[in-house]
Amino acid sequence: MIVRKVVTSLIIIGLAAEVWSHLDIETEDFYFPLEPVINYCAFADQCLHDFVVICGQDNLGITRMFVDICDLNEYNCDEKKQYRHVVMDVCKYELVTAPPPQVG
Repeated sequence: MIVRKVVTSLIIIGLAAEVWSHLDIETEDFYFPLEPVINYCAFADQCLHDFVVICGQDNLGITRMFVDICDLNEYNCDEKKQYRHVVMDVCKYELVTAPPPQVG
């Protein structure tokens, strides 16, 4: 029983060491944990606007609304920011509704 646990542990450690040896992680290449730097300018150049409003958040937790994912990519490219698409609930306080029409 102990031999089986030791052998299993050694196999797991060996596999983990093999995987880790193939990872070349540098801090400047990552802005969110384990996410590579994205070339937003290339995405912005190839993107077609669909005008589906999205919420974006940067690595400091600052949120803002974008017209669509293309707008997010263009903003990141132009302003050298790193906003990423997050669920709309994160931007719920930024949603502004139109005032009701005034009658009369």
